[in-house]
Amino acid sequence: MFYVDEFGFRLNMTRDYARAPQGERANAAVPFRPGPAITLVMALGLSGIVAPCAFPGAMNGHIFGLYMAEQLIPHLPPNAIVVVDNLSAHDSEDAHDALVAHGHVVVDDQEDDDEEVADALEKPGIQVWFLPPYSPELSAVEECGSKVKALVRGAEPRSVSDLIDALGDAIGMVTPQDARGWFNDARHARVQRPRPQAAADRGAGSSPATGLKQGSG
Repeated sequence: MFYVDEFGFRLNMTRDYARAPQGERANAAVPFRPGPAITLVMALGLSGIVAPCAFPGAMNGHIFGLYMAEQLIPHLPPNAIVVVDNLSAHDSEDAHDALVAHGHVVVDDQEDDDEEVADALEKPGIQVWFLPPYSPELSAVEECGSKVKALVRGAEPRSVSDLIDALGDAIGMVTPQDARGWFNDARHARVQRPRPQAAADRGAGSSPATGLKQGSG
């Protein structure tokens, strides 16, 4: 299982907390202008971070589809499960089109009688599961993103190149032990979350929604 999410970074990031002698204030200089927005999208598996990718601007469906097809899927086993949140870009038509353009068959309906879909269902494929709305505690990569952000804040990058370097350093400090701990936290949160009274009460994202099957050509 792999959890995927994206996180935003700016050039005015600094530590939220600091130590100072008793009776004195801890001061830090923060640029007035935040600079360009940089988005980091990455997956987290039990061994650590997989396929991190940083780019300027915000996430959209086309970029997410390209990331899945070009960056993430080539690093995954053929029967992997990818867990993402319910951001509209993740399940958009643009994301599906980008995946199809790279040779993947997107299966939304397991009962679809389309011949290509029927053939794809017989082959191993990557499943994409969508989390219920407003459930970041169920995603292990959320805690990973918090650690990366804290490390980047500590580095206080003030240029894009420094920010990219800080991201690389922070990603390198995420260990397999970290990943296993975050997976356990997500599992415990899932167990403790109240179970719905009936299947009809479940959110639209509480069950697997999409299968990605490798096309023949």
